[in-house]
Amino acid sequence: YDMGWLDRAIYAVDNTDRVDSLALSHPMPHQDSVVRYSQAAGIDPAWAYGIMRQESRFVSSARSNVGASGLMQVMPDTAKYIARNLGETYSASRANSGDTNIRYGTWYMGDILSKLNYQPVLATAGYNAGPNNAKRWQPTYGAIAADQYVESIAFPETRNYVKHVMENATIYSSLLGRSQPISQRMGTVPAAF
Repeated sequence: YDMGWLDRAIYAVDNTDRVDSLALSHPMPHQDSVVRYSQAAGIDPAWAYGIMRQESRFVSSARSNVGASGLMQVMPDTAKYIARNLGETYSASRANSGDTNIRYGTWYMGDILSKLNYQPVLATAGYNAGPNNAKRWQPTYGAIAADQYVESIAFPETRNYVKHVMENATIYSSLLGRSQPISQRMGTVPAAF
């Protein structure tokens, strides 16, 4: 942690029973940018941190095997979509840089949230597996508790991802002084329409 290897600190704390430090397990680098861009996108900064911790463990040079990159693990086509919507010219190097990657990722989180009934569990599934998959997993008739929705997600990777992100967001809400119980944070998932 002191050396700036936040991913290693998270791994170490997550794999020991003797250290219980939220500062080590849930660091908050780039806090000014995360809070500012989250507010501009109309999203909860704790949720943005929950996504970022799960996506990259705060490694700005992170690259996935499918091409996602940066702290928020933005896909190249998604970055082009975001740049276009923000009235910017797409630049791969800029899209992957820390500050722009945070701005792009939080903007996209807000975009998905608005398209998925302002339901953060749906939007979290959409961030990982795509908004169309998140919609496909919605119930056909009547709303259900978000935890039931999560258990119905067809992709095990996305199911676990959503659980971790929502747990992370709950912890970050406390660290940011905006504590919100996980049941309230998750809410209910409406029927698809």
